[in-house]
Amino acid sequence: MTCEGRRCQMSMSAKITIFRNKKDEEVGRVTFDENFPWGWRIESKAHQNFDHKFSTEQEACDVWHHDFDPETGRLRQRG
Repeated sequence: MTCEGRRCQMSMSAKITIFRNKKDEEVGRVTFDENFPWGWRIESKAHQNFDHKFSTEQEACDVWHHDFDPETGRLRQRG
């Protein structure tokens, strides 16, 4: 699976993949900043204190696609 979303290069040390819902609202993003431990993290509009770090962009994107609702950016209920 590839990391689908809009990719932006903010600076030499920052990289962002933005996830938008069908209404074109931003619901989350995967970001890289070499100043953060592990480098990659998920930022969700619905879960602003989601604080997991990832060693690769692909790992972060896989978690986004598996664990977050693409329309709301909310964590999916596990049952």
